Amino acid sequence: MGTLDQPSSPVRWADGAAVVAVVVTLILTARQLRPLAEAAAFLARTGETVASVPAATWPRAAAWVAISIAILARWRTAAALGAWSAVLYEIVVVATRLKGDQGYDAPLDLLVWPLLLAVAAAVLLSATASVGRGLDLLTRRGRWLLAVAAAVTALTATAIPLLGEYNGPSQADSIDPGFHAVFVVSSRLGGAVGGLTFAVVLTLALATVIGVDRAVRSRVLTLMGAGAAGFVAIHLGLPRPFGVWDVPLVSGPTEAVLLVMAPGLVLGAGLLLVRSNERPPLVEPTAP
Repeated sequence: MGTLDQPSSPVRWADGAAVVAVVVTLILTARQLRPLAEAAAFLARTGETVASVPAATWPRAAAWVAISIAILARWRTAAALGAWSAVLYEIVVVATRLKGDQGYDAPLDLLVWPLLLAVAAAVLLSATASVGRGLDLLTRRGRWLLAVAAAVTALTATAIPLLGEYNGPSQADSIDPGFHAVFVVSSRLGGAVGGLTFAVVLTLALATVIGVDRAVRSRVLTLMGAGAAGFVAIHLGLPRPFGVWDVPLVSGPTEAVLLVMAPGLVLGAGLLLVRSNERPPLVEPTAP
C-alpha cells in the first residue's frame, strides 16, 4: 500500500520554507528602506527635510540589509540570529514608544507591523536548513525577478516626492510661516501609489516562485497563502490603525479565532492538495 505522501516530503517542505524565507526577507529589507528613499527624494526635490525619518528607521534598515547580505552569502545561522536580533530590537522600540519617548513617537501600527514581519522572517529563517538551497531553487530568472520586486518596493517610495505639488521653500519672513504648505499630496495619489506598488510587488513575488520545482512550488504557494490569509484577517478584522475599518467588524474573541483559523485552513487545504497530487498510483493486481 502506498503512502499518502512521498518519503522526501519533509525535505520538500524545508525547501519550500527556504524559498519563502528568501523572498520574504529580501522584500522586507526593501520595505525598511522605503522611509530613507522617500526622505532622500524629498530632500533632492525641495532641498528641505519635508519628511522626517523616525529614530528607529536607520538601525532597522541597517539590520535588515545585514541580514540580506548574510542570506546572499548563504550564512544561514548569521541570518537567523540577525533576524531574531531584529525582533528584539522591534520589541524594545514598541516598549519605548509605549513609555512615551518622543523620539519613537509613531503610529502604533508602524511599530507593531515591523515586529510581526520580523517574527515571521525569523521563524522562516530558523525553520530552513539552508538559505542557499532557497536561492538555488529560485533559479536565475527567479532571483532577477526577486531583485526587481525588491527594487520596486523600495523605489516607489520616491513617487510621492516626485509627483506631489511643491509650493516652494518655507518663507522665514512670512506673517504665519507655520501654515505654509511646502508640499501637497492628494489622498488619491497616495492611494494609487500604494495600491499599484502592492499589486506589482505581489505579481513579481508570485512570478519569482513560479519557476521553482513543481513539488516544492506547491508547498511555497501553501506557505505564502497562509501568510496572506493571516494578513487579510488582520486588515479586515481589526479596526484602524491595523485594519481598514474605523470600527471592528467582529468581536475580539471572534477575531482571535479567525486569525488562527484562516491561515490554518489554507495550510490544511494546501497539505491535502499536495498529498492528493503526490499520491502514488494504485497498481491493479494482475490475474494469475
